Amino acid sequence: MTTVALHHILLKSPLLADDIVKELELGADFGDLAEEYSACQSASNQGFAGYHHIDTLPAALVKALSDWNGETPYTPAVKTHMGFHILKPVAKLEREVLTDELADSDI
Repeated sequence: MTTVALHHILLKSPLLADDIVKELELGADFGDLAEEYSACQSASNQGFAGYHHIDTLPAALVKALSDWNGETPYTPAVKTHMGFHILKPVAKLEREVLTDELADSDI
């Protein structure tokens, strides 16, 4: 089982998610934005939510981590049943993750 360090900002509004992505593009600090805006308990730890087995994460997050190309330090907002996540991967996944059609659906 692959384990990943999960850094994220969890937002309840797609409009706020878009605004946070724009702030990141302008050079804002991911950790500062996580502390101020994230709806997750990880906000108190600058968005670090711990280490998670890839198989226990929502399919949309796994797909976003798998699709991340490393050109930017974060992913676009990803919708799950919890809200909208902006992920800050620390490394490219060691292996390509195979997903099915559910990964493309709104979870």
